[in-house]
Amino acid sequence: MSPKDRRERAEAIRTAVESNPETVDVDELADLLVSESRKARQTAFEAYRTLVSDRPAVADDVGARLESHLTDDAADVRERAALTSAAFADKHPDVVDGLVHALRSIGTDPAEPGREAAIVAIAKLAHVRPASIVPAVDALVAICDDPVSAPTTGRDERGGPVGKSDAAALQPERERRDQARLHAIAALTLLAADDPAAVRSDVPSIASLLQDDHHLIRAGACEVLEDLATAYPTSVEPFASELAERAATDTKHPVPWRAADALVALDAERPECVGEAVAPFASDLSRFLESSDVDRRRAGVALVADAALARPESLESMRPTLRDLLSDDDASVRMNAVISLGAAGTESDRSTIADLADSDPDERVRKTATRVHGRFDGSLDSE
Repeated sequence: MSPKDRRERAEAIRTAVESNPETVDVDELADLLVSESRKARQTAFEAYRTLVSDRPAVADDVGARLESHLTDDAADVRERAALTSAAFADKHPDVVDGLVHALRSIGTDPAEPGREAAIVAIAKLAHVRPASIVPAVDALVAICDDPVSAPTTGRDERGGPVGKSDAAALQPERERRDQARLHAIAALTLLAADDPAAVRSDVPSIASLLQDDHHLIRAGACEVLEDLATAYPTSVEPFASELAERAATDTKHPVPWRAADALVALDAERPECVGEAVAPFASDLSRFLESSDVDRRRAGVALVADAALARPESLESMRPTLRDLLSDDDASVRMNAVISLGAAGTESDRSTIADLADSDPDERVRKTATRVHGRFDGSLDSE
């Protein structure tokens, strides 16, 4: 059948859907959804959207037919079936729900032309049904760790030098891959929030993405590790130093803030580990402490407090900023500033802390200041 014939058949089916939906051949409609003709595919998709409202069972039938196309012997058919699955995933998840295994098979094969489309289909499904994508976690993680890198040195396959033109030729492929990778890391963040156990075994691979060239991949990795730090702190603990480095030195928004959030989550169960990891970078956290955003100040001063307890000497240059935070509008910020100066401050700081024990308007800060000052004069046991 020629492209023109397919377009005409798709239009005929769309007309039949509107006039007599019971007569529509669902298999033919599904076949047109993977047609070589883009116009035929679009028309068939419009017909499906109308038909499924009258015949809900059509979703299962179309899904079964798409699955056969996803496993077709022809790579171009598999690719178009993956593209169609991606178009269905967010608006019609019932169709794609049963295709995850077939999409995974395409998404894990670097030689598949439809690899990126399959990944996008899985990732879009995660937005509405994160539990459904669990069987494809390995494919999502693998593509995140597989960017297209342009060669900068060496020889091409003909023995000639690799130059700027070679890098330019790879740019469209790199952009397609990066789009798929961004979809994949977004899906992993959704799954980690919904079911952290599903990605627990992939923590080392996800942590390796903290060094990725794309800042949004790094930020997504931090988000996944944040949820895992809450559920499985032991799994994330070995990567605290990498998170601390991202929080302190990464210049691309929102990476440092996401890394700090992951460390704060880990702090709930592993404060000593976080303190040791943050201490070498403590002075670089000033941007957190000086931020106008209270959540960033809270995260930053919480991490600094851990560093102060682990290595008081690491905060020497930060004392002036911490003193300013003793009068911060936020009680949590003041409380952690008290803890930090209690560990790393001078005698004058201790006197100020004694005053806060009596004068701070927040009971938590007063109790913290009393407890911290008690350590100085030995009237309280250290905790």
